[in-house]
Amino acid sequence: SLNLLAHAFGIDTPKDDIDGSMVWEVYWKEKNLERIVTYCQKDVVTVAQILLHMMGESLIKPEHIEIKAR
Repeated sequence: SLNLLAHAFGIDTPKDDIDGSMVWEVYWKEKNLERIVTYCQKDVVTVAQILLHMMGESLIKPEHIEIKAR
């Protein structure tokens, strides 16, 4: 999983709300697309951090990361 890979590299993951198993319910029952968008944006940040780490580059500091709602 993305969370496991990030943890293995010592990268923080912002999984503070939902996980992939909850997307169906959030979309169909809550009709909360914004919540899913934010979840996906956080995954993109985590993937970018993992790639930077694997390429030997410096990670992006959390204070330089901005997640915006649509």
